Amino acid sequence: MKVVIVSDTHQHTDFIDKIPPLENADLYLHAGDSGLSDSALFPFQTVMGNCDYMDHDMYLTEYTPIGKILMRHYPFSETSVQKYKENGYKFFVHGHTHVRRYEEKDGIIIINPGSLYYPRDGKEGCYLVLNIDEETGNIEHEFKTLE
Repeated sequence: MKVVIVSDTHQHTDFIDKIPPLENADLYLHAGDSGLSDSALFPFQTVMGNCDYMDHDMYLTEYTPIGKILMRHYPFSETSVQKYKENGYKFFVHGHTHVRRYEEKDGIIIINPGSLYYPRDGKEGCYLVLNIDEETGNIEHEFKTLE
């Protein structure tokens, strides 16, 4: 399963035409602050960010062969790890900080794809591609920039 994750694009739209044909993923996620409607973001699914004025949900759950993805705009709460695990979550995706992140904490993989246009980590703007091998459960990830 291939998942593309973006965040904090703040009304930019060119990624919508560039990433899907390039990546041909099974799932496209936007972790908030798009400034766009759900229909304008298609095929990306999104959550409500602090700079969004559309009526998006605060949380999104998606399923992978190795566990569920929980996505919200705001960062991971360390106090919620056990609750996430008990509810079958393997991934927690967030945005907001504009800083890329991929790390595992007590069995939960925490992902922030950074920001395509406004990175705050001194690196290039980026998005994240997550590859999950359905047979082995192996997970690979790569931060990518737009050409």
